[in-house]
Amino acid sequence: MIELLTVIAIIAILAAILFPIFGTVREQARQSNTMSNLHSIYIAARQFYDDEGRFPPALFGYAEIKDTPTGPARFATQDDVNNNPANITPMNEILKGYLYREHLKDYGNFTCTDNLVTDKKAVTQVYYPLNLPNKDLAGQLVVWSKTDTTTNPTCPSYGDPDLPDDTYVGKPKLFYTMDSMDIGPRLDDYGHPVKDDRGNTIYELHYTPDWTHKLGATCDVDDKGRAVVTQLKYRNPPAERTVITYVTDHAATSGSPNVLVLLLSGTARKVNYMKAHGDPYTLPLYFQP
Repeated sequence: MIELLTVIAIIAILAAILFPIFGTVREQARQSNTMSNLHSIYIAARQFYDDEGRFPPALFGYAEIKDTPTGPARFATQDDVNNNPANITPMNEILKGYLYREHLKDYGNFTCTDNLVTDKKAVTQVYYPLNLPNKDLAGQLVVWSKTDTTTNPTCPSYGDPDLPDDTYVGKPKLFYTMDSMDIGPRLDDYGHPVKDDRGNTIYELHYTPDWTHKLGATCDVDDKGRAVVTQLKYRNPPAERTVITYVTDHAATSGSPNVLVLLLSGTARKVNYMKAHGDPYTLPLYFQP
């Protein structure tokens, strides 16, 4: 009996030692898969740039809907989600993608293995990061907008080049919740996902060519007077400091300290979430190599 108990105790000790190691190895494999996807995203975005002379408005694309099962696809609105969710187009069947289909055939390149959402029809509203220098946008809901040259002619705001029509102006842009390249969970100071009053995860925008919606040396600056040139709307932004996108799912789901960041140079890096979010001006606009 004593020998049996000794063996059981040894097995329990070994299990306590090995299980966390196995978990760490699995998480490292998941992060390696995301790094591979980020590399594919970089190549596709560069191909898009070579073809179009600009970076895409979104990497994957926006949520789509068909008014009838055989009707033409269009960008979905929150009214569609509320009133006709069955007709939301599954993520792998959209017709108006940007990098998807033409430059990347597999929708899986836009997902993350630590993203627990599996419903291809699940969509979400998205918010701007809290640390944007443009206080008019920071933390606000991402909505469709059009160019406005009258409100402030000195520093006009620039709208969405892919705005379908004026009926969309002011309505939330909807993204697929499985899309981990355009959006991701907002993290708190401890690397945990932030929830709203209903307990739902708050998603932030992680990719856009134009974070400030301003253009020009006198307009496109932060409140410290620094020029915000690390944006994809500029012709030659600094490649080692300009972020294409970043993935927060690993920190939000597995407790990993890493946010995975894709730079314009093509480098994908693991950055501690405190370094990524601890300063008012870090990701997505002020990456420090």
